[in-house]
Amino acid sequence: MNQDFNGIGRLAGLAAFAGLFLLGCSSPEEPVQGFGPAGQADDPAPDQILYNGKVLTVDEDFSSVEAIAIGGERILAVGSTDEILAMADDGTQQLDLEGRTVIPGFIDNHFHYLRGTNFAAYEMRIHGITSRRQVLDDISARAAELGPGKWIFIIGAWHEQQFIDRPGPFTRDELDAAAPDNPVFIQRTYSAFYLNRLAADALYEVNPDWFADDGMIYVDGRTGRAVMYAALEYFPFAEDLEGRMAEVKAFNSYLNSVGVTTTYDVGYLDGSYDPVEAVYEAGELSLRVFYALRYWAETDRTAIAAAELLDREAPFQRDDRFGMFGIGEHVHGYVHDSTSPNVVVTDEHFEQWAMIAESAARNGWYINEHAMQDSTANRMLDYSEEISRRYPTRDLRWSLGHVDLIRPETIQRARELGWNITVANHTVKVRMEGIASPPIRDIQDSGILWGLGSDGTIVATYNPFHTIWEYTAGKIFPNIVKYQPDEVITREEALIAHTRSNAHILFMEDKIGSLEAGKYADLVVLDRDYMTVPIDEIRDLKPELTMVAGEVVYRASD
Repeated sequence: MNQDFNGIGRLAGLAAFAGLFLLGCSSPEEPVQGFGPAGQADDPAPDQILYNGKVLTVDEDFSSVEAIAIGGERILAVGSTDEILAMADDGTQQLDLEGRTVIPGFIDNHFHYLRGTNFAAYEMRIHGITSRRQVLDDISARAAELGPGKWIFIIGAWHEQQFIDRPGPFTRDELDAAAPDNPVFIQRTYSAFYLNRLAADALYEVNPDWFADDGMIYVDGRTGRAVMYAALEYFPFAEDLEGRMAEVKAFNSYLNSVGVTTTYDVGYLDGSYDPVEAVYEAGELSLRVFYALRYWAETDRTAIAAAELLDREAPFQRDDRFGMFGIGEHVHGYVHDSTSPNVVVTDEHFEQWAMIAESAARNGWYINEHAMQDSTANRMLDYSEEISRRYPTRDLRWSLGHVDLIRPETIQRARELGWNITVANHTVKVRMEGIASPPIRDIQDSGILWGLGSDGTIVATYNPFHTIWEYTAGKIFPNIVKYQPDEVITREEALIAHTRSNAHILFMEDKIGSLEAGKYADLVVLDRDYMTVPIDEIRDLKPELTMVAGEVVYRASD
């Protein structure tokens, strides 16, 4: 049965194609063995074939082929249209890509996933919108949709600079005009909040000292948490497990719509993972979700407790779809720097960090650690070098995250010690003057294994195309030059970093990250060609179809 595209940007017959599959996560199966050249008689007939396209396999050679054959959850073969179609039988579903580009599903190596599930079913996103007028119009439309009195929430992932028509903070007057009958609460960071009159009146009753002269809220991070908690009293959170499961599925649907098929949650204290596990147990988890062990260490006593926890718990409590492994991004709560040189981590806290890290090494735990300053990275490398003399750490694939100010010599040192690097999205952060931050070209050229992530949800957008645009075009929103031409990376390097390299960082290089025989069929069909679209349009690329383990989890025509 042949099914073709019908019109630009729409997959004809895709409802029938997708309807054959149920969203699920059956127990992991072993890779199909004994693959010969595509079309040999001993090959199993595929359940699905996608053909007549441009399939970027992102294998070691960055091969491009025309077609892909899928059997169950796995890829059976990739190759030319003729040889892959020769594998079909009467039961094989066939989809003509009509030249469209297919890439592996994106893997986000540094995400605050559970936090995002809390808000996904109700929040309003303004990720990547570069028109202030459009945002205000969207707020008005949201108010009309909700009806008078209902709160409108925008929860981070934007910056005042991103608007071409008029950069700068939102004003009380314009928010009142956009939604005169609805409270509007806009979080920009952990310490800046914009409110219309109705929202301000409600929070003024909680604490009038929060407010600046313009009626907005600009506070420190600790006070900002109190502001957020006060506002969230009005957020319509689900009140039972079924409702929380719906919130989880809403977030997963959004992630699938931007091509994300795997996430690693480095967050902590963002709630319970029970709703996510319930979605998984119900066979409705539409992406792979892994998360770090959840604990809090900020004193000598709690650091000891954390180290003892790693002695008791086994790492890698997961299957191929869901579960816990690793620790971080804050092994110790106070070993937490920023790009500001004023943030100082004490020797006492670093010693406590080292105690936990040694327990991790002793018991085989993966670490993904937050290190923006070069000095922080080197302190961690100092301790890991010492620990490695007692417990081998090279095979644990420990990762330095963020690395905004890391120096080339430190990158090389990390490589020699077996560490990896994870780089986050900065498209809604202020450009650092006179410095390539993070030094993406130096990281790529060093030979260290490294991958791209988002650091979503509050401080960054979590659309992978935004991240790739930042490091290939060298820009941040709306169109601000961040890197010089010799400081960026290529499209190929960026795609590898957001797929195959991340699979290795997550210990899944034999299962996901590239489109090769035996791996899971996690893939994205794009609306335009990733390799030839103008560099400034990479941020606007959109999936037309996203598939996880051979199941269609998103299609743009819905």
